[in-house]
Amino acid sequence: MLIASVKRGREENMSRPPDTIKELSENLSLCEYKTSGNSGFWLYDKTRGMNLAMRAKSETDALVEALHYYQERLSEVEREHAILRTKVCAFIAQLRDSEVWEDLVQ
Repeated sequence: MLIASVKRGREENMSRPPDTIKELSENLSLCEYKTSGNSGFWLYDKTRGMNLAMRAKSETDALVEALHYYQERLSEVEREHAILRTKVCAFIAQLRDSEVWEDLVQ
């Protein structure tokens, strides 16, 4: 986990390992780069395999960026779910009105 976040940080930062690393949970790590061209806080999510925040000015800013990302992603998933649910309900209603439904329920 730590290796993955450091490796990802290196890929993004391309200069050197972070100055500090905090393991916030089993799947979240917060790295700080102090002197490189990409200085700031980077929040890495092992579950998603991506940085949720890059070059944030503070730890709080990094967490707020991550929350914002997840809020946007949740809204997107909820929209997609509503569209899919509408399509499935329409399909079921159409099927229920057909003779095929009678064959399926017998």
